[in-house]
Amino acid sequence: MADSSTRLLILRMSALGDVLFAVPLAQALADSGRFASVAWLVEDRAVALLRMVPEIQELVVFPRTRKSRWWGHAAGLLRRRDDLVLDLQGNLKSRLHLAFLRSKKKWGFDLPRARDGSQRALTRRLPPHPDRPHRVDANLALLAHFDLPVPRPSPRPRLAIPEAARQRVNDWLDGQPAGGPFVVLHPGTSAFGAFKRWPVERFGALARELRERHDARVLLSGGPAESDLVEQVRAACGGHAPQAPTRGLEELAALLQAADLVVAADSLPLHLANALATPVIGLYGPKDPRVTGPAWDRSRVVRAEVHCSPCTLRRCADPICMTRLPERAVLQAADDLLRAATS
Repeated sequence: MADSSTRLLILRMSALGDVLFAVPLAQALADSGRFASVAWLVEDRAVALLRMVPEIQELVVFPRTRKSRWWGHAAGLLRRRDDLVLDLQGNLKSRLHLAFLRSKKKWGFDLPRARDGSQRALTRRLPPHPDRPHRVDANLALLAHFDLPVPRPSPRPRLAIPEAARQRVNDWLDGQPAGGPFVVLHPGTSAFGAFKRWPVERFGALARELRERHDARVLLSGGPAESDLVEQVRAACGGHAPQAPTRGLEELAALLQAADLVVAADSLPLHLANALATPVIGLYGPKDPRVTGPAWDRSRVVRAEVHCSPCTLRRCADPICMTRLPERAVLQAADDLLRAATS
C-alpha cells in the first residue's frame, strides 16, 4: 500500500484524449496525500496538455518523433527510482517502457483491457471494470485498489490555463464583429482517425444555419496540419467563419473555454472543451460514445443509426456512420444547448 513517502509514476503516453481522461485519477491520487511526488511518463505531443495540470510535479517525456533520442530516453528510465509505476496505457508501447523502469511495483490493467501482453510486465494486475464504462470512470475505479473512495459523479479535470494564453485569445475575440454567441467548429481529427470526420459540406451548412438562427459568430479551429481542411469548411460556409489564430494547446484551451458552444468529432478539442465546462456536441460514428464520448455534463452526442456503428475498425473506406450523420440533428442539439445557456 502506498504511503506519504511513495514516489508515483503514471504511464499514459497517448492518445491525447486518453491522456486527458486519466487526469482526474492523477489529481485524486495527488489529493489523497499518499504520495511524496506524482510524475507522468508521456509522449512529447501531450506535454502542453499536462503542463496545465498543477498536481503533476515531473513530466518524463518520450521523444516519439525523434528516434535518435530513444536510447538516451531509455537510459534515463533505467536511472529512475520510482516506488510505484501505474500503467494506464496497457499496450506494447507501455510494456517496452516498463522493461526499462526498475520499480519493484508495477501496477496496471489486466486482460481484457491490457493488450500486446502488457500485463506480463506487471507485478500486480488490476481487473478492469466488467461493464466497459467511460474511460474516465474506468480509470477512477482504480482508486479502490488504493483504499480510496471513488467519486461520483466523475469530477472534471482542474486545468490551469496560462494567463498569457487566455489574454491573447480574449484580445482576438474582442476584435471580432458584434453579434450572438461564439460557436467553435472543429472539423479535424488526428490523421490516424480521419474516418471519424464529418463531411466538410455539412459543417458549412451548419455554420450558415447557426448564423441565421442565432446570429452566431462562428469560428473554426484546427492545427497546422489541418489548414487545408479548415479552408474547405470556410469556403463551404461562404467565407464568413474565420480561423481562430491559436498558437499551441494552451491557447486552444483558452479559446474553447471562452466559446458558448463547440461542435467537433471525437477529438481532443471536443473532450478539452467538455472538461472546461463549455457546452459541446460530439459527432460520433465508429467509436462508442459510452466509452470515449464527452465525459461530463453540458454535452450532447449525435450519431447516425447505421448497423455497423460503433465498430472496432481502425480505418474504413466507406464511413457511412459519419457521412449519414444528419445536419438537422446537430442543429437541433445546438439550438437546445444555446437556448439553455441563455435561459
